[in-house]
Amino acid sequence: MSHLTETQLQGLADGTLRGPEGLAAREHCETCAGCDAELSAYGALVRTLSALQDPPPPLDFTASVLAAVEVRETQLSQRRHTLLASLPAAAMAIFAIAGWALSTTPAAHVDRLVDGVTVLRHLFGVLTPVFNAMRLPLGLGAFVFLAVVLTALSRTLRPIHARAPGN
Repeated sequence: MSHLTETQLQGLADGTLRGPEGLAAREHCETCAGCDAELSAYGALVRTLSALQDPPPPLDFTASVLAAVEVRETQLSQRRHTLLASLPAAAMAIFAIAGWALSTTPAAHVDRLVDGVTVLRHLFGVLTPVFNAMRLPLGLGAFVFLAVVLTALSRTLRPIHARAPGN
């Protein structure tokens, strides 16, 4: 029979290898000096690890956890207040758009809007070859990607003074 695997020896040492497989492994260790020596080493390791105790938590553990919870709650409250503060502005914008659409001369507004879109379409048609020649879309895409990444990082990485427990 070949030697036992480390998993089998560790299972024997910590008592998790049981049943017929555990009995066969234990009998093998009785006849194989190499496996018996490794089993003894694993047994000593298990006894040493079992004797270890968890370190006590720091004295200010509860206070630091409560401070972190308070900071998080403050941030969530500020986000809610920002959202609630933006609702009146959104309502005013909707009211203005609805008022514009229902005004006495909506056709004139629509005509001006169509004229503006037409001008923009012609301008875009003229500038597209210029932008393609300058490889501007690639540069703009890189700039937008960089802006998104930097914005995400600025929201996740706070300055050191903002992480201090006293702030």
